[in-house]
Amino acid sequence: MITPFSVPAIWMPTRFRDIGTETGTRCNLAGCENHRASELALEAIANPSPDLVIDHWDSQDRTLREALARRHGVRAEQILLTSGATGGIRYAFEVFAGPDTRIGLLSPDWPGFRFYAERARGSVSRLHSPGFPYAFTPVEVAAFVRDRAVDFLILANPSAVTGRLWEAGEVAELLTACPDTLFVIDEADAVHPELSAAALVDTHRNVLFIGSFSKFYGLSGLRIGYLVTPREHADHLARTISPAEVTSLALVAARAALADREYQRRTRQDVARNLDVLEKAVAGTPVRLVPGSRCFAAYLDTDAAAPDLTELLAGHGVDIVPGSGFGLATGGRVNLSNPELVDRLVAVLPQVSKALTTDGVRPTSTGPAPVSG
Repeated sequence: MITPFSVPAIWMPTRFRDIGTETGTRCNLAGCENHRASELALEAIANPSPDLVIDHWDSQDRTLREALARRHGVRAEQILLTSGATGGIRYAFEVFAGPDTRIGLLSPDWPGFRFYAERARGSVSRLHSPGFPYAFTPVEVAAFVRDRAVDFLILANPSAVTGRLWEAGEVAELLTACPDTLFVIDEADAVHPELSAAALVDTHRNVLFIGSFSKFYGLSGLRIGYLVTPREHADHLARTISPAEVTSLALVAARAALADREYQRRTRQDVARNLDVLEKAVAGTPVRLVPGSRCFAAYLDTDAAAPDLTELLAGHGVDIVPGSGFGLATGGRVNLSNPELVDRLVAVLPQVSKALTTDGVRPTSTGPAPVSG
Protein backbone atom coordinates (compact mmCIF):
# COMPACT_ATOMS: atom_id res chain seq x y z
CA MET A 1 0.00 0.00 0.00
CA ILE A 2 1.20 3.56 -0.69
CA THR A 3 2.60 5.28 2.41
CA PRO A 4 1.61 8.93 2.84
CA PHE A 5 4.25 11.58 3.32
CA SER A 6 3.81 14.60 5.53
CA VAL A 7 5.84 17.26 7.29
CA PRO A 8 5.22 19.29 10.47
CA ALA A 9 2.19 21.50 9.88
CA ILE A 10 2.88 24.94 8.50
CA TRP A 11 2.71 27.63 11.20
CA MET A 12 1.93 31.25 10.44
CA PRO A 13 2.27 34.12 12.92
CA THR A 14 -1.32 35.22 12.52
CA ARG A 15 -4.70 34.18 13.87
CA PHE A 16 -7.62 33.10 11.74
CA ARG A 17 -11.32 33.49 12.39
CA ASP A 18 -14.37 31.42 11.64
CA ILE A 19 -17.11 32.92 9.49
CA GLY A 20 -19.81 34.33 11.74
CA THR A 21 -17.54 35.08 14.73
CA GLU A 22 -15.98 38.27 13.39
CA THR A 23 -16.92 41.76 14.52
CA GLY A 24 -17.48 44.63 12.12
CA THR A 25 -17.39 44.41 8.35
CA ARG A 26 -16.68 41.16 6.59
CA CYS A 27 -15.01 43.03 3.72
CA ASN A 28 -11.98 44.54 5.44
CA LEU A 29 -9.72 42.37 3.22
CA ALA A 30 -6.58 43.42 5.14
CA GLY A 31 -6.53 41.51 8.42
CA CYS A 32 -3.11 39.84 8.22
CA GLU A 33 -0.63 42.68 8.70
CA ASN A 34 -2.13 45.92 7.44
CA HIS A 35 -4.95 47.01 9.75
CA ARG A 36 -7.04 48.51 6.95
CA ALA A 37 -7.66 47.99 3.24
CA SER A 38 -7.41 50.44 0.37
CA GLU A 39 -10.68 52.30 -0.16
CA LEU A 40 -10.10 52.12 -3.91
CA ALA A 41 -9.73 48.33 -3.67
CA LEU A 42 -12.95 48.06 -1.68
CA GLU A 43 -14.76 50.23 -4.20
CA ALA A 44 -13.40 48.15 -7.08
CA ILE A 45 -15.04 44.97 -5.81
CA ALA A 46 -18.16 46.47 -4.22
CA ASN A 47 -21.37 44.81 -5.45
CA PRO A 48 -19.61 42.61 -8.00
CA SER A 49 -21.61 41.13 -10.83
CA PRO A 50 -22.04 37.34 -10.84
CA ASP A 51 -19.73 37.17 -13.86
CA LEU A 52 -16.94 38.85 -11.90
CA VAL A 53 -17.26 36.33 -9.10
CA ILE A 54 -17.59 33.10 -11.09
CA ASP A 55 -15.75 33.75 -14.35
CA HIS A 56 -12.22 32.39 -14.78
CA TRP A 57 -10.20 35.35 -15.92
CA ASP A 58 -6.61 34.96 -17.05
CA SER A 59 -4.71 34.51 -13.79
CA GLN A 60 -1.63 36.05 -15.40
CA ASP A 61 -3.45 39.32 -16.04
CA ARG A 62 -1.32 41.35 -18.42
CA THR A 63 -2.36 44.76 -17.11
CA LEU A 64 -1.45 43.95 -13.50
CA ARG A 65 1.82 42.34 -14.51
CA GLU A 66 2.77 45.39 -16.56
CA ALA A 67 2.03 47.69 -13.61
CA LEU A 68 4.18 45.53 -11.31
CA ALA A 69 6.93 45.39 -13.91
CA ARG A 70 7.05 49.20 -14.04
CA ARG A 71 7.25 49.38 -10.26
CA HIS A 72 10.19 46.94 -10.14
CA GLY A 73 11.99 48.03 -13.30
CA VAL A 74 11.66 44.71 -15.14
CA ARG A 75 9.57 43.32 -18.04
CA ALA A 76 6.04 42.01 -17.67
CA GLU A 77 7.23 38.56 -18.79
CA GLN A 78 9.34 38.43 -15.63
CA ILE A 79 6.31 38.86 -13.35
CA LEU A 80 4.17 35.81 -12.53
CA LEU A 81 1.08 36.10 -10.35
CA THR A 82 0.57 33.60 -7.54
CA SER A 83 -1.87 32.78 -4.77
CA GLY A 84 -0.25 35.04 -2.17
CA ALA A 85 3.43 35.08 -1.34
CA THR A 86 3.07 31.51 -0.10
CA GLY A 87 2.10 30.47 -3.62
CA GLY A 88 5.31 31.99 -4.93
CA ILE A 89 7.34 30.19 -2.29
CA ARG A 90 5.68 26.90 -3.13
CA TYR A 91 6.35 27.23 -6.84
CA ALA A 92 9.97 28.22 -6.25
CA PHE A 93 10.50 25.01 -4.31
CA GLU A 94 8.55 22.89 -6.80
CA VAL A 95 10.58 24.10 -9.78
CA PHE A 96 14.04 24.37 -8.24
CA ALA A 97 14.25 22.03 -5.22
CA GLY A 98 14.05 18.26 -4.85
CA PRO A 99 15.41 15.32 -2.83
CA ASP A 100 18.99 15.97 -3.96
CA THR A 101 18.90 19.70 -3.21
CA ARG A 102 20.92 21.16 -0.34
CA ILE A 103 18.58 23.77 1.13
CA GLY A 104 19.66 26.62 3.39
CA LEU A 105 17.46 28.45 5.90
CA LEU A 106 18.12 31.26 8.35
CA SER A 107 16.96 31.25 11.97
CA PRO A 108 15.18 33.39 12.96
CA ASP A 109 13.13 33.89 9.81
CA TRP A 110 9.60 33.30 8.59
CA PRO A 111 8.71 29.84 10.01
CA GLY A 112 6.80 28.69 6.93
CA PHE A 113 10.02 28.29 4.95
CA ARG A 114 10.74 25.13 6.94
CA PHE A 115 7.48 23.56 5.77
CA TYR A 116 8.34 23.93 2.09
CA ALA A 117 11.97 22.90 2.61
CA GLU A 118 10.99 19.67 4.33
CA ARG A 119 8.25 18.98 1.81
CA ALA A 120 10.87 19.17 -0.96
CA ARG A 121 12.68 16.31 0.89
CA GLY A 122 16.07 17.93 0.39
CA SER A 123 18.79 18.14 3.03
CA VAL A 124 18.29 21.24 5.18
CA SER A 125 20.98 23.30 6.92
CA ARG A 126 20.39 26.35 9.08
CA LEU A 127 22.38 29.43 9.90
CA HIS A 128 21.42 30.60 13.39
CA SER A 129 21.70 34.05 14.93
CA PRO A 130 20.74 33.20 18.53
CA GLY A 131 21.61 36.52 20.16
CA PHE A 132 20.19 40.03 20.04
CA PRO A 133 19.77 41.74 17.55
CA TYR A 134 19.27 38.50 15.56
CA ALA A 135 20.82 39.90 12.40
CA PHE A 136 22.71 38.40 9.45
CA THR A 137 25.12 40.04 7.04
CA PRO A 138 25.61 39.04 3.40
CA VAL A 139 29.19 38.02 4.25
CA GLU A 140 27.98 35.64 6.98
CA VAL A 141 25.32 34.12 4.74
CA ALA A 142 27.78 33.70 1.85
CA ALA A 143 30.24 31.91 4.16
CA PHE A 144 27.45 29.59 5.34
CA VAL A 145 26.40 28.84 1.74
CA ARG A 146 29.95 27.95 0.73
CA ASP A 147 30.64 25.93 3.89
CA ARG A 148 27.48 23.82 3.46
CA ALA A 149 27.54 23.76 -0.36
CA VAL A 150 23.97 25.10 -0.34
CA ASP A 151 22.12 24.86 -3.67
CA PHE A 152 18.96 26.76 -2.70
CA LEU A 153 18.60 29.38 0.04
CA ILE A 154 15.43 31.25 0.94
CA LEU A 155 15.20 34.27 3.22
CA ALA A 156 12.89 37.18 3.97
CA ASN A 157 14.13 40.69 3.19
CA PRO A 158 13.08 42.72 5.08
CA SER A 159 13.18 40.21 7.90
CA ALA A 160 9.72 38.94 8.73
CA VAL A 161 10.82 38.79 12.36
CA THR A 162 12.83 41.94 13.08
CA GLY A 163 12.17 44.15 10.06
CA ARG A 164 15.87 44.51 9.23
CA LEU A 165 16.45 45.22 5.52
CA TRP A 166 19.40 44.51 3.23
CA GLU A 167 19.81 47.21 0.62
CA ALA A 168 19.92 46.17 -3.04
CA GLY A 169 23.71 46.49 -3.06
CA GLU A 170 24.01 44.02 -0.19
CA VAL A 171 21.75 41.54 -1.95
CA ALA A 172 23.88 41.91 -5.10
CA GLU A 173 26.99 41.25 -2.99
CA LEU A 174 25.53 37.92 -1.86
CA LEU A 175 24.42 36.89 -5.35
CA THR A 176 27.84 37.68 -6.77
CA ALA A 177 29.67 35.84 -3.99
CA CYS A 178 27.67 32.62 -4.56
CA PRO A 179 26.83 32.44 -8.29
CA ASP A 180 25.98 28.70 -8.25
CA THR A 181 23.36 29.01 -5.50
CA LEU A 182 19.75 29.99 -6.19
CA PHE A 183 18.54 32.61 -3.73
CA VAL A 184 14.82 33.16 -3.18
CA ILE A 185 14.30 36.58 -1.61
CA ASP A 186 10.89 37.04 0.00
CA GLU A 187 10.01 40.75 0.05
CA ALA A 188 6.44 40.19 1.26
CA ASP A 189 6.86 42.35 4.39
CA ALA A 190 8.21 45.40 2.54
CA VAL A 191 6.58 48.82 2.98
CA HIS A 192 8.99 50.61 0.66
CA PRO A 193 8.62 49.19 -2.90
CA GLU A 194 11.24 51.67 -4.08
CA LEU A 195 13.82 49.78 -2.00
CA SER A 196 13.07 46.42 -3.65
CA ALA A 197 16.09 44.62 -5.05
CA ALA A 198 13.97 42.75 -7.61
CA ALA A 199 15.55 44.53 -10.58
CA LEU A 200 18.64 42.40 -9.91
CA VAL A 201 16.95 39.61 -11.90
CA ASP A 202 18.23 41.40 -15.01
CA THR A 203 21.87 41.12 -13.93
CA HIS A 204 21.86 37.90 -11.86
CA ARG A 205 20.41 34.57 -13.00
CA ASN A 206 20.62 33.01 -9.52
CA VAL A 207 17.76 34.81 -7.77
CA LEU A 208 13.97 34.95 -7.57
CA PHE A 209 12.01 37.61 -5.70
CA ILE A 210 8.64 37.12 -4.06
CA GLY A 211 6.13 39.93 -3.58
CA SER A 212 2.76 40.10 -1.88
CA PHE A 213 -0.43 42.13 -1.92
CA SER A 214 -1.34 40.86 1.57
CA LYS A 215 0.51 43.41 3.67
CA PHE A 216 1.55 46.74 2.20
CA TYR A 217 -1.38 46.63 -0.23
CA GLY A 218 -3.82 45.32 2.39
CA LEU A 219 -5.35 42.36 0.51
CA SER A 220 -4.51 39.33 2.66
CA GLY A 221 -8.12 38.18 2.43
CA LEU A 222 -7.88 37.78 -1.35
CA ARG A 223 -4.62 35.77 -1.53
CA ILE A 224 -2.62 37.34 -4.33
CA GLY A 225 1.15 37.69 -4.71
CA TYR A 226 3.78 37.43 -7.40
CA LEU A 227 7.20 36.18 -8.44
CA VAL A 228 9.90 38.26 -10.14
CA THR A 229 12.27 36.07 -12.13
CA PRO A 230 15.20 36.22 -14.55
CA ARG A 231 13.85 35.80 -18.09
CA GLU A 232 15.54 32.41 -18.53
CA HIS A 233 13.50 30.94 -15.65
CA ALA A 234 10.15 32.53 -16.53
CA ASP A 235 8.91 29.77 -18.82
CA HIS A 236 9.77 27.00 -16.33
CA LEU A 237 7.73 28.75 -13.64
CA ALA A 238 4.87 29.66 -15.99
CA ARG A 239 4.44 26.00 -16.99
CA THR A 240 4.05 25.01 -13.32
CA ILE A 241 1.76 27.76 -12.00
CA SER A 242 -1.92 26.84 -12.15
CA PRO A 243 -3.81 28.56 -14.99
CA ALA A 244 -6.56 29.28 -12.43
CA GLU A 245 -4.11 30.51 -9.77
CA VAL A 246 -5.91 33.64 -8.56
CA THR A 247 -9.52 34.86 -8.63
CA SER A 248 -10.97 37.66 -10.71
CA LEU A 249 -11.86 39.56 -7.52
CA ALA A 250 -8.23 39.43 -6.41
CA LEU A 251 -7.02 40.75 -9.77
CA VAL A 252 -9.45 43.66 -9.74
CA ALA A 253 -8.65 44.60 -6.13
CA ALA A 254 -4.89 44.26 -6.67
CA ARG A 255 -4.93 46.64 -9.63
CA ALA A 256 -6.83 49.20 -7.55
CA ALA A 257 -4.59 48.85 -4.47
CA LEU A 258 -1.43 49.12 -6.57
CA ALA A 259 -2.69 52.41 -8.00
CA ASP A 260 -3.79 53.80 -4.62
CA ARG A 261 -0.71 55.88 -3.75
CA GLU A 262 -2.53 57.82 -1.01
CA TYR A 263 -3.35 54.56 0.79
CA GLN A 264 0.26 53.48 0.48
CA ARG A 265 1.46 56.85 1.82
CA ARG A 266 -0.82 56.54 4.87
CA THR A 267 0.39 53.00 5.51
CA ARG A 268 4.03 54.10 5.51
CA GLN A 269 3.11 57.06 7.71
CA ASP A 270 1.41 54.78 10.26
CA VAL A 271 4.37 52.38 10.33
CA ALA A 272 6.89 55.21 10.77
CA ARG A 273 4.82 56.85 13.50
CA ASN A 274 4.35 53.60 15.41
CA LEU A 275 8.03 52.70 15.23
CA ASP A 276 8.99 56.14 16.53
CA VAL A 277 6.52 55.87 19.41
CA LEU A 278 7.80 52.41 20.30
CA GLU A 279 11.47 53.42 20.16
CA LYS A 280 10.85 56.31 22.55
CA ALA A 281 8.73 54.19 24.89
CA VAL A 282 11.34 51.44 25.41
CA ALA A 283 14.29 53.81 25.91
CA GLY A 284 15.68 53.39 29.41
CA THR A 285 13.56 50.31 30.18
CA PRO A 286 14.50 46.63 30.48
CA VAL A 287 12.73 46.09 27.14
CA ARG A 288 14.90 46.46 24.04
CA LEU A 289 13.87 46.92 20.44
CA VAL A 290 15.81 45.44 17.52
CA PRO A 291 16.97 48.57 15.67
CA GLY A 292 16.49 49.45 12.04
CA SER A 293 13.06 48.00 11.17
CA ARG A 294 11.96 48.87 7.62
CA CYS A 295 8.68 46.94 7.51
CA PHE A 296 5.59 45.99 9.51
CA ALA A 297 7.64 43.96 11.99
CA ALA A 298 9.39 45.21 15.10
CA TYR A 299 10.93 42.86 17.62
CA LEU A 300 10.80 43.48 21.37
CA ASP A 301 13.19 41.52 23.55
CA THR A 302 14.35 41.14 27.14
CA ASP A 303 17.15 39.44 28.99
CA ALA A 304 16.96 35.64 28.95
CA ALA A 305 16.55 35.57 32.74
CA ALA A 306 13.49 37.85 32.63
CA PRO A 307 9.86 36.76 32.85
CA ASP A 308 8.33 36.06 29.46
CA LEU A 309 7.55 39.40 27.80
CA THR A 310 4.66 38.09 25.71
CA GLU A 311 2.98 36.67 28.82
CA LEU A 312 3.46 39.93 30.73
CA LEU A 313 1.91 41.91 27.88
CA ALA A 314 -0.91 39.39 27.47
CA GLY A 315 -1.73 39.90 31.15
CA HIS A 316 -2.46 43.52 30.25
CA GLY A 317 -4.50 42.65 27.17
CA VAL A 318 -1.75 43.25 24.59
CA ASP A 319 -1.10 40.42 22.14
CA ILE A 320 2.23 40.09 20.30
CA VAL A 321 3.62 37.05 18.46
CA PRO A 322 5.90 35.01 20.77
CA GLY A 323 9.51 34.60 19.73
CA SER A 324 9.15 30.84 20.12
CA GLY A 325 7.32 30.79 16.80
CA PHE A 326 10.50 32.03 15.13
CA GLY A 327 12.92 29.82 17.08
CA LEU A 328 13.82 32.49 19.65
CA ALA A 329 13.78 31.98 23.40
CA THR A 330 12.79 35.50 24.38
CA GLY A 331 10.70 38.41 23.20
CA GLY A 332 8.08 38.75 20.51
CA ARG A 333 7.13 40.45 17.25
CA VAL A 334 4.95 43.56 17.16
CA ASN A 335 2.80 44.65 14.21
CA LEU A 336 3.64 48.28 13.37
CA SER A 337 0.71 49.02 11.07
CA ASN A 338 -1.94 49.49 13.75
CA PRO A 339 -1.67 52.66 15.92
CA GLU A 340 -4.29 51.35 18.34
CA LEU A 341 -2.25 48.23 19.11
CA VAL A 342 1.01 50.15 19.54
CA ASP A 343 -0.65 52.78 21.75
CA ARG A 344 -2.09 50.07 24.00
CA LEU A 345 1.35 48.44 24.24
CA VAL A 346 3.03 51.74 25.11
CA ALA A 347 0.36 52.48 27.74
CA VAL A 348 1.09 49.27 29.67
CA LEU A 349 4.85 49.34 29.15
CA PRO A 350 5.58 51.15 32.47
CA GLN A 351 3.82 48.37 34.37
CA VAL A 352 5.59 45.68 32.36
CA SER A 353 8.96 47.42 32.87
CA LYS A 354 8.31 47.62 36.61
CA ALA A 355 7.66 43.87 36.72
CA LEU A 356 10.91 43.24 34.85
CA THR A 357 12.92 45.67 36.97
CA THR A 358 11.60 44.11 40.17
CA ASP A 359 13.37 40.93 39.10
CA GLY A 360 16.62 42.83 38.65
CA VAL A 361 16.66 42.53 34.88
CA ARG A 362 18.69 45.02 32.85
CA PRO A 363 19.02 45.05 29.04
CA THR A 364 22.11 43.85 27.27
CA SER A 365 23.17 44.90 23.80
CA THR A 366 25.19 42.10 22.30
CA GLY A 367 24.83 38.40 21.67
CA PRO A 368 26.56 35.42 20.08
CA ALA A 369 27.60 35.56 16.44
CA PRO A 370 25.59 33.53 13.88
CA VAL A 371 26.29 29.80 13.86
CA SER A 372 25.32 27.15 11.34
CA GLY A 373 23.68 23.90 12.16
